[in-house]
Amino acid sequence: MNPTQASPSSAPTWPAGLTLGGQPFVPANDRIAVLGAGVMGPGIASVFAEHGFAVDLCDISEAAVERGMATLRESMQIKVELGLSSAASTARAIGRVTPRVGIAAALKSARLVIEAVPENREIKSSIYREVEASCTPDTVVWSNTSTMNVFVLAPPAVQSRLVVAHWFAPPHILPLVEVVGGPETAMVAVSECMAVLRALGKTPVKLEKFIPGFVVNRLQRALGHEAFHLIESGAISIENLDIAVRTSLAPRMQILGLMQRYDFTGLNLSLRNLEDPDIVDPPVNLAPEPLTRRVANGELGVTTGKGFYGYEGRSSLDMQRARDVKLWQVVIGLSDLLSDPKPL
Repeated sequence: MNPTQASPSSAPTWPAGLTLGGQPFVPANDRIAVLGAGVMGPGIASVFAEHGFAVDLCDISEAAVERGMATLRESMQIKVELGLSSAASTARAIGRVTPRVGIAAALKSARLVIEAVPENREIKSSIYREVEASCTPDTVVWSNTSTMNVFVLAPPAVQSRLVVAHWFAPPHILPLVEVVGGPETAMVAVSECMAVLRALGKTPVKLEKFIPGFVVNRLQRALGHEAFHLIESGAISIENLDIAVRTSLAPRMQILGLMQRYDFTGLNLSLRNLEDPDIVDPPVNLAPEPLTRRVANGELGVTTGKGFYGYEGRSSLDMQRARDVKLWQVVIGLSDLLSDPKPL
């Protein structure tokens, strides 16, 4: 386990000397505003709360905030059941999270604003305008956007302190956070973001420049094109494709990543494979039939009870619990590889 994370009987450590916006950043003094209580916000809020920060978890309706808090409480209870946190420390962490409808009050007291609202240009633009109007000039803003160029949406007064910090679902378990600044982002804002994320037990990776979709989503997009081609062409079933990936690519990638695998295969053989005329890449299909048909039928996945697999009779929280327990088992077993993922 990463040394900055808590053991069941001890509080998380927080490194001395960390700054945000050039000023000391410490759990006892500083407050976090997480805007968006949907898929990502509750997990991000829980990570900060477990490290001692007061957090405002905000959304536009009471129902959305209540769902977010239920997700947060459930995810933290799983850690207690797995022996990763004590009941007392979990209760204290949950007590540090204040649910709020709206964002005005949270913005006024936040040292760090984490924007985790839907991937909608108008919504994000309005958020950044409210940040400009309500926050102090030294309030730092992180966007959890998974694809968008938010730097063109923010007003000039916000751009120098705006950083993309893209967490991965579930954010309270997976270590990776992709970090990138915009053309006007202060270099210190990026370096401070990286340092704070490491203190939270995360593994930040800095991108050298903004690119739509960043890195991992682009890789998943490329895999998706081929996966849907294999399914549509009748080469393999959905279930067997997932079995193939889980029992080959997934464990090997954990050790070798993507590029070091080429070194073990041999670069000459890898080049030959890429040039093989018998392997024809499919044309890019932006609307594969197995996906568009299910969306048209309202089969959207876990939230609707059916997607590529059936989840009838199991709630979203039930499915999140099943996922989180398995992921925690993987993360615990691979803790050294995840906290210090160096090439062999």
